[in-house]
Amino acid sequence: MSYNFLTPLIAVFVCAASPALAVCAGNQEAVFSCSVGSKAVELCLTPDESRVTYRFGAAGAPEIELTRDFDEIAMLPWSGIGRSIWDRVTVDNQEFSYTLSWSYDKIDQEMSGGLEVARAGGVLATLVCDVSGEAGTVFELDTLNFAMQDAGFCRSDTAQPLRAGPCE
Repeated sequence: MSYNFLTPLIAVFVCAASPALAVCAGNQEAVFSCSVGSKAVELCLTPDESRVTYRFGAAGAPEIELTRDFDEIAMLPWSGIGRSIWDRVTVDNQEFSYTLSWSYDKIDQEMSGGLEVARAGGVLATLVCDVSGEAGTVFELDTLNFAMQDAGFCRSDTAQPLRAGPCE
């Protein structure tokens, strides 16, 4: 089930040479990074440890940093249908949740991404990524999707997030 037909397309989504925060450790890979106003948001993948690190704040001095194992996040990959290609991942922190998402409209050929902050299910803020190319935008959540699948995560229904297998 691990197919990577989007790899050539993902090259389009890397808009600059360096990510907005650029603080992923040497054993990590930035799978989401963008500027949202004067702040930046980043998700770093550590595939050999099956975990991610979420950061938000000023470059080099994040206000929040959360490290979560794969089974502690909700990764909802693109279902494979529709005019937009998209992925969404949610990282929880007690009653707060941070949802990173990106999409690419195949017809209009426009890319977007952002961060939604919620508390107890209610949305507190929706921040839009600067995708002008100057901010070091990286949208490669499919890399996280494939890393999770390689670690045994799957889904029986394309409307559901990945979960620890086995799946039907």
